[in-house]
Amino acid sequence: MIKLKLYALILATLMCVGLGCGSSDDDPAVTTATLSDGETVKFTLLQTTDVHHRVVGTGPSATYATEADQTKGGYARIATTITGIRTAKAAEGTPVVLVDSGDYLMGTVYDLTLGGVPAAMSFIGLMKYDAITLGNHEFDYGPAPLAGFFDAAMGKERTEFNVPVIASNMVTSDAAPDDDGLEALIRDGRIKDSLLLTLPNGLKVGLLGLMGKNAESDAPLASPVTFTNDLDDDAEVAILQAKVDALKASGAHVVVAMSHSGITGTSLDTPKGDDASLATKVTGIDIIASGHDHEKTDDVVMVGDTRIICAGRYGENLAQLDVTVTIGTGVIDAVLTNNALESDVALASNISFMVAMLDGGINEALAEFFPFKINDIIAFNASSNVQKPALAKETGMGNLVSDSLRYLVGPAQPALGLVANGVVRNGFMTNQGLTFADIYSVLPLGMSLDNANQDIPGYPLLSVLMDRTSIENLCQLIAYTEGAGDEVFMNYLLKSGSDDLLALYGALSNLPADYYMNLSGIRFEHGGMFDPTYSGYKVNPDSIYVYNAGDYKCETPAIPLSILPDLAPGLPPMLPCVLDLYLVLMLQDPGLQYLLGGDGLNIPIKAYTIDDPTAEVTMANVLSCRIDKDAEEEGVQEVKEWMALLQFLTSGEFSEDNIITDAFYGEGVILDGRVGDKPGSRVNNLSLIPPE
Repeated sequence: MIKLKLYALILATLMCVGLGCGSSDDDPAVTTATLSDGETVKFTLLQTTDVHHRVVGTGPSATYATEADQTKGGYARIATTITGIRTAKAAEGTPVVLVDSGDYLMGTVYDLTLGGVPAAMSFIGLMKYDAITLGNHEFDYGPAPLAGFFDAAMGKERTEFNVPVIASNMVTSDAAPDDDGLEALIRDGRIKDSLLLTLPNGLKVGLLGLMGKNAESDAPLASPVTFTNDLDDDAEVAILQAKVDALKASGAHVVVAMSHSGITGTSLDTPKGDDASLATKVTGIDIIASGHDHEKTDDVVMVGDTRIICAGRYGENLAQLDVTVTIGTGVIDAVLTNNALESDVALASNISFMVAMLDGGINEALAEFFPFKINDIIAFNASSNVQKPALAKETGMGNLVSDSLRYLVGPAQPALGLVANGVVRNGFMTNQGLTFADIYSVLPLGMSLDNANQDIPGYPLLSVLMDRTSIENLCQLIAYTEGAGDEVFMNYLLKSGSDDLLALYGALSNLPADYYMNLSGIRFEHGGMFDPTYSGYKVNPDSIYVYNAGDYKCETPAIPLSILPDLAPGLPPMLPCVLDLYLVLMLQDPGLQYLLGGDGLNIPIKAYTIDDPTAEVTMANVLSCRIDKDAEEEGVQEVKEWMALLQFLTSGEFSEDNIITDAFYGEGVILDGRVGDKPGSRVNNLSLIPPE
């Protein structure tokens, strides 16, 4: 297994040798002024959020720090910009507060550092953030491993990482042991309920760290940890309000919430998202530094008296809010500057040194398993259609990743490959050389529930069975998720329709694009809006066809699902489905199960175990469904989702040079539905043009 403990030694050395080891407590003492009512002072709030371990930024990893650099963001550029702003503001006498709103972990090859000191925590410690909060992806490994990450970063004497972690609405369980590590961190004061900073100019800034309801729903492994975030529940709103009031009572002139909750529609008169609701329901929060929805605010968003900003995602931008405060009155002005971290931003030399050390450590560990380093080019993309999926619709990347899951199980029998949009975290540029780091970053999320398989990150792959009814319902769910993104369909057909259509509108409103399931091994047709027989995104059951075993790219003629033979005497027709742990857990989520089985949709989807096709997959038996890459070795040797894509792209399946082409994954294949003898689109809209 990859020896992740190596990184603990590397990063502990980096933290204390030559890179500015120490905390703000080591800085020379400063005189703190005392402020009186009517005085006006300033401070600058800097925010990062949803960086997702993009240590070297976004773009081809092999170009980082070269003359042909095509990356944006990255720790070295963030550091340069933070240092520049701090220096300029110090000359003005304006204090700076630096925060992160969560999801600093999970998303790139640097997740391999999670066996020691996570790269993100090294960077956050080096740059002396004033506070950070927890996002949903911090819980992708579960509460116990998360506590272990902080323990590793803080060290026995807490010298490597002394940045306050604020989790104001996190609720741990006294009964369950899985969150005992987090409870210990709370008792030690390493995780705090709130924080009151007194700045050198006398201004007192109160900080909260919150996770919203939608973000919590994206953290399936957080249990038994929960969060107080139901803004429709008066009791929970009162709890949040009390935390704001307590900071005010302690003397806070300004209250800032680092909120991993989300803001969308920022250009509209009425913005949406959990943070917009938070500002409406809870009074006294002056500034919300928002995260989770990845939508950068181009200007300050005002909701009542609350100002909301969001830096966006992936470290591509550093949000800077220059705030003017009159004591006794509050915030009287706030000007937002978005500092775009393009490739021309100089790289901080100390952070570049840190990255080089990280790369060396990861390469040494990988050498035990692979004949290449993380930035060696091992495949090539010639397609213009394999970017990260952004919408609920068929894409080249969606087809590529789901094909890779079918390729993994081999040609023994027909099978389906399923990958949710939400776990596809990256895409490829046209004419990009693909490195291990690039390929890994497409499907990097998650962790096993099995402690014995937690030394390598990634969701494990599972093989389950679905019967014909569930497969039909799966196709219908995919079509409806696409329909949920059709504003005309939603707002003009459903919203103004009958009670049944209104119920469907309500159900589809809860199907975000991340729920869209990319599929391989099957194709079907739906009617879009206008087809007279299958209108309203209804699936034609006679259009569902299954591709032959071994046809990984869905090229050959397929057979109707309706003639699929029985699995065995007394058992209905079933197909094996290869999918990741996240998708299985998502389909088991009570909220989604209620939605799928409710009056609006009524399309329940069930999965059964391979060993016993009469037994439904549950949390109790889900680990028995894992694919074992070495059945002869003791225990289960999990196949992580990123491994399937790596194997597919380096298999020679595309060409001798492992080149992705438009012939299989181009836009024309999807839009035209047929290229030569190729069946084409997996999901085909029967009618894109309204009838005469």
